Amino acid sequence: MKTKFFLFAVVMAMCVACNTNNPESKELIGTWSEPYHVENMVKSITFNENGTLIYTNKPDTTWPVVIDYAGEFAELQFVAKNHQLRISGERNVFDESTLHFVREPFAFSTGYSIEGTVLTLDSFSYDGGLDSKYYKPLILYKQ
Repeated sequence: MKTKFFLFAVVMAMCVACNTNNPESKELIGTWSEPYHVENMVKSITFNENGTLIYTNKPDTTWPVVIDYAGEFAELQFVAKNHQLRISGERNVFDESTLHFVREPFAFSTGYSIEGTVLTLDSFSYDGGLDSKYYKPLILYKQ
């Protein structure tokens, strides 16, 4: 019986040691959004347990008249550590030597804080600032 318990304890310790999910990332998991019925567009970020995040900036449909614009979408990767968020992804860049668009990796880091249901990112850009501006700060609310 003691041998089985010892083996179970060793296996559990190994599972915990190999777990790549850190507690800081877990507090981000879920959807965070700007409030509705404030601006014409609403930004939101969904942090997934697998380390991906989905960014959308879409028309606010709570207004009587909704703008005719598809919005923006990006699937990126993130890692959170010591209240720093490292965000990475790929963006389309025009290569003048080939006259074609090519995929180019980008990454940036930003500070963040969570107070209750409010997430504040020090800065955020869904394409690393190539075509979009950095929002400084980006304040989102837990949905």
